[in-house]
Amino acid sequence: MIFDYKRLAKSKSFKNIDGKPVKRKSTSIIGLVVHSTSGTKDSAKNEADYFATGNDRYAGAHSFVDYAGKTSRSIPWNYIAWSVGDKNGKGQYYGTLSNTNTISIELCGVEKRDPSAAQIKSLKKLIRYYGKKCPNIKYIVRHYDITTKACPTRYRGTVKNDAKWQELKSELMSELRKVKKGV
Repeated sequence: MIFDYKRLAKSKSFKNIDGKPVKRKSTSIIGLVVHSTSGTKDSAKNEADYFATGNDRYAGAHSFVDYAGKTSRSIPWNYIAWSVGDKNGKGQYYGTLSNTNTISIELCGVEKRDPSAAQIKSLKKLIRYYGKKCPNIKYIVRHYDITTKACPTRYRGTVKNDAKWQELKSELMSELRKVKKGV
């Protein structure tokens, strides 16, 4: 992952309303939130570049994983990203998880297809990476689980897709448990 702070300094992706970035401690992070971008040909690099430089609204994510399994980061994990604060509704984890205590990971290019094996492999690596950096992570959820927004698209909260999400979540939680055990 490549990160360029000067590039990000122009973005609203991680600044509060008064224009200042909000830093946080690793111990304050308790959850990882999985999202998806809306395009089918999105790349991790293009999405990270957009949110780091071209974004003029309060929206963003920390990391992006594309269909080829490549990852990019637009916001450092120790800064708050504007990623789960929309007003769609109140999901199961609303009030427990928020922008202040989560890290957001976007799956790119999965609008109309399931994630690739390479994408899942890279997502698991990110889970391990963040699990090592942030020892208090205990939740891995969808954006849907916080605000009921249909995100990630392939795993939105419908009966049809819930089994797929539960299977992926189980795999991701297994990776997190390995980190906590020092495996």
